[in-house]
Parts: sequence; structure tokens; C-alpha cells
Amino acid sequence: MDEQKPFPTSPRRSARTETVMVRPLLLKPQWMNGLSERLLVSHYVNNYGGALRRLNAIQARLAALDWTSAAAFEINGLKREELIAMGSVTLHEVYFDSLGGHGDSPPTGLEQPLAGLAQALERDFGSVAAWRAEFTAMAKALAGGSGWAILAWSARLGRLVNHWASDHAHALAGSTPILALDMYEHAYHLDFGARAGAYVDQVMANLNWQRIGARHRLAIGEAPEDELFLPFGAPVEEEARISPEELKAALEGDDDRRPVLLDLCLPKDLSRRTDMLAGAAMRAPGALARWIEELPRNRPIAIYCICGFQVSGGAVRELRRRGYDARAVVGGITAWHAIGGATVPLDKRTYEE
Repeated sequence: MDEQKPFPTSPRRSARTETVMVRPLLLKPQWMNGLSERLLVSHYVNNYGGALRRLNAIQARLAALDWTSAAAFEINGLKREELIAMGSVTLHEVYFDSLGGHGDSPPTGLEQPLAGLAQALERDFGSVAAWRAEFTAMAKALAGGSGWAILAWSARLGRLVNHWASDHAHALAGSTPILALDMYEHAYHLDFGARAGAYVDQVMANLNWQRIGARHRLAIGEAPEDELFLPFGAPVEEEARISPEELKAALEGDDDRRPVLLDLCLPKDLSRRTDMLAGAAMRAPGALARWIEELPRNRPIAIYCICGFQVSGGAVRELRRRGYDARAVVGGITAWHAIGGATVPLDKRTYEE
């Protein structure tokens, strides 16, 4: 699989840690059509996050390898596992990016793709309906096994191609995936059991055609809209955001400059929470006027919510407007879970009902 051209907000490699950084969820897992929050969050944290953590561990081993003396079986094994992990990370990111609505609006994936992509699908498959029939049949044919159904742009062929992949490392050479449907059992068994076909139908009803279209434009050499690849309501300015990896490093640093941690949660979402970052104070965003004066002005402030959408984003904008050094944690505590960040049981003693 060719390396994809990066989005402006795609995972970066940190020069200090040399780790591949987590990509946040862009969908709101509680606002999906027929795909449960439990399924989506488990898939993101355990399977995508597991692949990401595995990739970083493999690359750390490779960085320490003595290539002049390492045994062939060690080189082969590590490079094979690296390829599988890289493919899993990339395809999971394409999968999750392709799902979800806008804000609190449910997805409308059964509508037609936007004009540019619709025209390309009509050109290459005869019609959007013909593309959909082929893509869904290909995905359902993987039921009971494992792999991916992928819509990709092939520069060599000059067209969009539906292709089957039996595993994370099986792809069309020289292509760029713009839509990926995960057909491993972990993607559906919590909600659907063995009914893989029903899962495929629900995924197709949850597609975000704006982001899929943006991936297509990027693949053919056009620039996508940056904000499409940020969680809804997250700060647009890069200096107003902090990645989970950057936060983890900052929390291990000097006590005088360690960020003050704020855990923001809407009252209606408290039942969805079980844990928090150690040392965080849990606050209600609607009570900001009461707790803002307690915050120090000589320390950075990191604010997170469940997935890094408008709850933390709105608070960060207000704090920065008032002169605080505040940043939103990209992807919230869900992305923190995905990188394997430590947490403690939820403590609501500082929460204002």
C-alpha cells in the first residue's frame, strides 16, 4: 500500500518520541444509526488503538535493531508485523473517518455522494447504484472470514476500484483507499453476532459522504477542507489543541509546568463515564462562570471531554478569550484510552450538578 498523502490534521510523527500519533474519532458514537456506542468505542480503543500501540512498539524495536548482526528470522518477523500493523492503523483510520454525521445530527449515508465523487462513481461503475451493489456484495462475501472491502483510487488505472482485501496487508499496489469497510468479526459481533450482512447495511447507512469525497479529492491531487477532519466543535487553531501523546509527555514533566487537567462533562452524559485522568477536576461546562476564577494563570490548562467535540472545544475558546493558556485534548478521553493512557475511577466531588 502506498503511503497516503497526509491531511493537515492527520496523525503526525513526533520528533521527540518517534511515535505514530492517534487519530481522533470524527463520528459521535452515541448518534449513529444502528451501530451502538459500545461497539464503536470498543472497536476504536481496543482494535484501532491496539494496532497503533503495537505499531509503535514494533517500530521502537526496529529502531534499536543492529541490522548488521540481526538474524534473518528476526528481521523478517518484525518487518512482517510492522506491515500488518501499519495497514491496520491506516485502514481503521479510513474506516472511522468515513462514518458519522455532522454535530449531533445522525449520519445520512443512504443519500447520494456529493457531485464530484458521484460523477467519478458513475464514470467508473456505470452508476452510484451499481457501485453500491458491487461494494456491499463484496463486503458481505467476506462474512464469516476476515478482511476489508475497499474503494480506492488507482493512479495507474486512472479510476476508482472496489477491491477485496483478505487482511491488513493485502491492497492494490499504488492505490489510495478512500473508503474502507472493516469485515473482521470485531467490527460487528457485539451488536450483530454472526449477522455480518446486517452490519454491512448499517455501515452503508452511516457514511459521511463529505469526508469520503474529501479523501477522493486528495487522492486525485486536490486539497480537502481541513475542518472536515477535526472533531465537530474542536478548536480550529493548532495552538489551541494538544494531542494525547503530547499531554502524556507534559504530565511526566516538571511539576511547575505540568498542565492543570479539567474533565468536562454534560450532566446528561455522566452515565456514560466510568473513569478519568489522574489529578483531573471534573466540571460541568455550564458552570464555567463559577469555576473559571479558580484556575491558575501561570500554568497551562488541558481540557478534555468524552471525544473532544464542542464540550471541551467551547470551553477552551472561552478560556483563551479570557487570557488563559488552555488547550483541548484532541479526541478526548476516548483517544487517551486508545493510546493506552492510564486512568483512575471517576470522581465527581468537584462536579457542579
